[in-house]
Amino acid sequence: MALAIHEAGPSSAPSIVFLHGVGNNGTMWRAAMAGLPEYHCLAPDLPGHGESRAIRWQSRQDTAARIARIIEQRAGGHAHVVGLSLGASVALELLAARPALLDHVIVDGCSAIGSPMIGPMKIGVAAISPFLRFKPVARIIGRAFGVGPGPGLDAFVEQITAADPRSFRRAFADANEVRITPALVAAPCRTLFVAGANELGYLRASNRLLAERMPNAESRLVPGVGHGWGASTRPDLHLAMVRAWLADAPLPDGVVPESTSLEGRGMGLGAPS
Repeated sequence: MALAIHEAGPSSAPSIVFLHGVGNNGTMWRAAMAGLPEYHCLAPDLPGHGESRAIRWQSRQDTAARIARIIEQRAGGHAHVVGLSLGASVALELLAARPALLDHVIVDGCSAIGSPMIGPMKIGVAAISPFLRFKPVARIIGRAFGVGPGPGLDAFVEQITAADPRSFRRAFADANEVRITPALVAAPCRTLFVAGANELGYLRASNRLLAERMPNAESRLVPGVGHGWGASTRPDLHLAMVRAWLADAPLPDGVVPESTSLEGRGMGLGAPS
């Protein structure tokens, strides 16, 4: 079965593939896609999510292979990729396995070094996943993932209640099992690693480490925001960042160089969404 895809913009334009977080679906990128009319935008619903709910999440590698086929079949074999959290973990898999398909890449909110507390987080997600369809539970998960109150949280609740609970559980675990490999650090693509300043320290440390090891990568920080900031807290800034990065232009003032000190909430608990 093929993944459902939300599409906007002329097919003759350069393509961007947007990859959503766990519990979300491609509709989370509607505003970003509308704000980039000069691009051909593709936002698939990943396995187990949205209109792809019937396709069970198998693995990060399986999902990356599906996205690679979309790039080959719908984007002329070459695309920019913007990934958030779970989607960022798939972007990292593509960087390692299929870099020739990629142009510029943005990796937001995903660690490749792990957290000592991720085990308890997986247990918690496994316990709560059977109740995803209950909106009060969905709101609790949204707040735990850093989604602030308002329209952003309402959209998250609508999306996560449509996700397959088993796939949600598997995808969450998978997104937290990314690790640095020789193939990943050899990827030549222009790659931006970005995180909110309120993200956890281990994630920000991963961004800096990957930016140091990869030949064409940079690490940046967005002050005053946390996980998923681009889709909820500062969509305007996220849009400006995407447009600038893909055009090799200076990044907007609100996206600053990552310092050598950890300003986040330490090296402990936290997880991609």
